[in-house]
This record gives sequence, C-alpha cells and structure tokens, in this order.
Amino acid sequence: MMVDINNSKSLPEEDIEALAESKFLSKAAFELNLAATPAGVRSWEDYYESLLVDPVDYHRDNLRSQEIFRYIQTHPDLDHMSGLHRFFSQEKVALLNFWDTSNQKSLDTTDFTNAPYDALDWTTYQLLRLGHGPDDSTHVVINAYAGDLRDYWAQDGIEILSPTPDIVDTCNSSDSYNNISFVLRLSYAGRSIILPGDAEGLAWKSMLSSFPDSLPCDVLKASHHGRESGYDYDAVAAMSPSAVICSVGKKPSTDASDEYASHGAKVFSTRYHGTITVTINAYGEIWIDDRNGARLLTL
Repeated sequence: MMVDINNSKSLPEEDIEALAESKFLSKAAFELNLAATPAGVRSWEDYYESLLVDPVDYHRDNLRSQEIFRYIQTHPDLDHMSGLHRFFSQEKVALLNFWDTSNQKSLDTTDFTNAPYDALDWTTYQLLRLGHGPDDSTHVVINAYAGDLRDYWAQDGIEILSPTPDIVDTCNSSDSYNNISFVLRLSYAGRSIILPGDAEGLAWKSMLSSFPDSLPCDVLKASHHGRESGYDYDAVAAMSPSAVICSVGKKPSTDASDEYASHGAKVFSTRYHGTITVTINAYGEIWIDDRNGARLLTL
C-alpha cells in the first residue's frame, strides 16, 4: 500500500474555467450544475474539495491507524511535507523507517512569514530525520543513493534510480532541491511504476546514462506536478509509460500534459478525477480508478 499525501485538501487558486472545461461545460453551466452535485456542494471550491481525500482520514479509515512501515520524503520542499506535524505529532502515527535525502536545506521562522506553510511541519521533519518520532519513539533513518540495494526494499520491488552523490552535492551547493528527489521504480507481477518526486533535467540525464534498462514503466507519476520543468522528452521516451498521473490542484501555466500525451500515454490528473488509485493485481493487471472507484483505465 502506498499513499501519496501531497495536495490533501488544500484548495488551489481559482481556475474555474479549467474545471468547467474538464466537464465539457461553459463556466456558467458548470456553476448551475453544482446544484446537482453531492449535498453541501454549492461552489466550485466545494466541488473541488469533494474530489479529494484527506490523507489522515484515509489512513484512519482504510489502514485502521496501523503503523507506517516506510515513509519516503522525496525532497525537502515544503509543499511535499505539509501535514507532517498533524500526521505524526498530533495523530501520533507510529513509524518504522524514514527515508530522507542527505540535503542541507535550512529554514528559519522568517521563511514562514506570509507563506502558505506551517513551521511546525518543518520542525517535525527535522525531528523525523534525526530518528525521533511521537512520544519519544524512534525509527530507522535511511539515506540511500541510486543503485543502492538492501533486502528490506529490494524484496518489496523498489529500485532507487536517483539521486546520486554528485546530484546531492550539486543541489546542496545551489540550495535548489527538486533534482535531489528520490526517484523510485516499483515493480510487481511484471509491471512497474515510476515515482520521480520533482526530478528535473539534471536527474533525468543521470538516469538515462546510468539506468537506461530500468526506465521502462507502465505508469508514471508526472514529475513536478506535471509541469514542463519536470518533463524530459528523452526520459519519457525511454520510460514509454501507458499512463501518466499528474498530482496537481491548479493547472499550472507550464502544464506538460500534451507533451506526455504525445508519447501515446493516457494522462490523468487529480484536478479532474480527484484521488486516483493505481492497483496492480497478482496477475499483472493494472487498474486505475478515480475517487469514486470508477475505472479510468485497465492495462
């Protein structure tokens, strides 16, 4: 089981035109049709929120509040750790293994002034990466690099494609951390999914050079929320995914959905389909479902 906690129920900026377009409606018709949506939905903001599932609620309802075996912090940007304080400190979810990059990012209280992020999430992150969990609990902290193999993730079909030590050094020197993202390839029943965090050109070029045979995949989670900055033509051509999933709220002005689609992939966005679930069964069949459990694609 993997839960991507990013985006949660944080509403995007107003982009009602794109929401209406996704339903093949005019803006006016979209607003009129809200009356026919689930009870309590009377605005486009409510409509968008109705598509999403809060990760804490998901964990409580579906995993029966069981401990987390492996939490992976792809990179230290705040939009990828919103909710850490609530999840681990307030809900006191037990944790066994915490994956983190060897980043040297530092922030102080002034970095949170007028920012949409909570300083407590950053504080919680600092404690977690030191091995300190809720109520004085402890956990294993893992800093791994591309190509590292250990039984307790190789047995789970996880390959680390990035970052390399050189990429980590470059990101620390530039104080820019998208390329430091863990890029993971998950394999099961002859199928594979690539999760690249916010990886950009530097990371993709490294993977193309070092792991060309490990790049083909069936499903790709679009890097950097589907922005052009995370899209690399050669890398996507090498991966050749059948489906691409964009985890995004407001459609970015630099959206690369068309570029991914040009490779023959079906592109799905949480913006239009809400929470998206990917399931690989024991027979190697992949099911991609929307937040209502409706089948979007079978591979």
